[in-house]
Amino acid sequence: MQNNSGKRRVFHSILAILTGILILLWPDALYYILGSYLIATGVMSLIFRAPSFLVAVSIVTGIFIFFFPSFIPHFFAFFLLVIGLGSLLSGGFGLAVIPLLAAALLLAFPDIISIIVAAFLLLYGITSIVAMIQSRRKDEEIIEVY
Repeated sequence: MQNNSGKRRVFHSILAILTGILILLWPDALYYILGSYLIATGVMSLIFRAPSFLVAVSIVTGIFIFFFPSFIPHFFAFFLLVIGLGSLLSGGFGLAVIPLLAAALLLAFPDIISIIVAAFLLLYGITSIVAMIQSRRKDEEIIEVY
């Protein structure tokens, strides 16, 4: 199971970085890109046997973004709050700061949603990869929620 967890982290990190880059390149396609990202991470989490609640939140949020694109800031902020609170509850305060801060920024500044979402995804992907590298060096498990 630990091998699956590591593969899932790598997949989520790479997908987050690629999605962040795509959003920066094509901000007008935000809801297609972000909805696809959320559905893809939900499906891959299902394959890697992540908790069903996280799978459902990811897929449902992605579907809602496709059908109600004007509510992207609210839907994605909800998704980030779930991830951030899950990190907090599992003891990962450092990992909880990024999604909680991004959720607050999305709700406060919905006009620059593409920049906030892209910055979050890039920061999340890069910090996750750095944490995995440091974890391997220290030979300890990092706390993950998503």
